[in-house]
Amino acid sequence: MKNKMLKITVLFLLFLSGSLKSQTVQILKDSVLFESNYYVLEEIKFKADKSKFVDNMYNEIQDAFDIFNKPAFHSPEKRIQAKKDTLLALISNDELRHANYGFEHYEIFYDKNQLLNFSTHLQSYGSPFEATRYFCFDLNTGKNIGLDLFTNKTALLKCIKSKLKNQNEKLVPTLKALQDFKIMTNAQNKITGITFIVTDSESYRNSGYEQFEVIFTWKEIQKYIAAPFKKRII
Repeated sequence: MKNKMLKITVLFLLFLSGSLKSQTVQILKDSVLFESNYYVLEEIKFKADKSKFVDNMYNEIQDAFDIFNKPAFHSPEKRIQAKKDTLLALISNDELRHANYGFEHYEIFYDKNQLLNFSTHLQSYGSPFEATRYFCFDLNTGKNIGLDLFTNKTALLKCIKSKLKNQNEKLVPTLKALQDFKIMTNAQNKITGITFIVTDSESYRNSGYEQFEVIFTWKEIQKYIAAPFKKRII
């Protein structure tokens, strides 16, 4: 084993809540100390692992980024261990700087009334590249509802385009903009609005595609919430 491995300290696995608001998921965390820096590994874990929809949700979440040449893991504990094993092997073989290894970070925005809205962010080691994927699962069905949360989509896209003018007047949002969103809440976990993330697929930089946030207050967005979800978005 190379001398540099003496500099590596693997910390114990922490079972932490993904957010103070989170009712249905935890974020498992582990970390590795390498060259005086701690590198945090994360994995999302559904508390109700016996739900018949959990495996399908794990599949979809893990499909967001291809960080393993392996099938999906239905055990979060095994997946975070695989992340750690891969990272340690790359360090041991002096391959980390060339492997484009990606670190995933999860952020929970809304977890209430069987609706779960969160993001997965990928940061590449040794590269400025980063990307974020957004999910909104209906836990009653296991479906990533995305744009189904909204009605009158054409009018909503026009409103998004209007709000975008101050940031990028040439960018025309597509239906994908209605799949990438954050449900925003206050300290009392009451919804204050929804922020859409619009990607400019024509503007690629070393760090990835340029993105713009478009903010709607609850007063502005509530008329666009589809009827089946109105009583669950409160």
